[in-house]
Amino acid sequence: MENGDEEGAVEIASNAWRLWVVARDVAGGRAFLASVLDKGETKQSRARSLALYGDALLAFKQGKIEESRRRSQAALDAALAVNDREALTLAHLAASRVAFENGDYAKSLSLAVKAREFARSLDLAMGQAPLFLHAQATRMTGDYEKAAGLFEQSLDLNRKIRDQGMVSAELQNLGLVEIHRGNVDAAERYFAESEKLGSANDPYGAAMTQLYRSAIEFVRGNRDGSRALLQRARSILKEAKIDAAPDDQFEINWLHEQLEKNVRD
Repeated sequence: MENGDEEGAVEIASNAWRLWVVARDVAGGRAFLASVLDKGETKQSRARSLALYGDALLAFKQGKIEESRRRSQAALDAALAVNDREALTLAHLAASRVAFENGDYAKSLSLAVKAREFARSLDLAMGQAPLFLHAQATRMTGDYEKAAGLFEQSLDLNRKIRDQGMVSAELQNLGLVEIHRGNVDAAERYFAESEKLGSANDPYGAAMTQLYRSAIEFVRGNRDGSRALLQRARSILKEAKIDAAPDDQFEINWLHEQLEKNVRD
């Protein structure tokens, strides 16, 4: 930037932001990107779109959803201008992520589908996050049958690329989908396999394990056991000062409502 090579600076930024993600220095990563993206001309390019995506992701991790939305839109504008498939995949993914966080699941689903379309000719791993969001948004619209199929695809993909963390996550998601479909035995198998992969080694994972067990007890008719486990899940989150993700909070609320409904009835 100091030598006037703005395109070179943006090219470096389009890849180097990942270092701050690995280091878990979100604020540092955003400061780095701002030093490039917010100075000089704003020439649309593939590199600029990818750098904007990086900042959208980092802003999302900060919980600054509106800033993430603005960066996502800017990334999409740049990607459309240069018609680059990777940039278009990530820009639609970023916008889908923001829409999901804002509770607009229909929009999130539509954007995730577009991201998947652009990712089809790219490396297999590029389709991972778009497929995950496609499945999640479908689940949140209440189409559990279709969501089950998408999560199965996602589970298979993550096994192929050997992402054990996402394998565990998708097993949990499949378990929750099967709870809503009334297939408690299948749900229990998915949850058990996930637990074997070490999903409860942190406070959030431990809370979710209690939630899953609570859901199983509810479907099996053990309301008192379900309430106790749900309360334990909430207590773990409260003690750790952690907010549940939107999809997990939905499951907590849904289960609580079902248990309260049972008391009233």
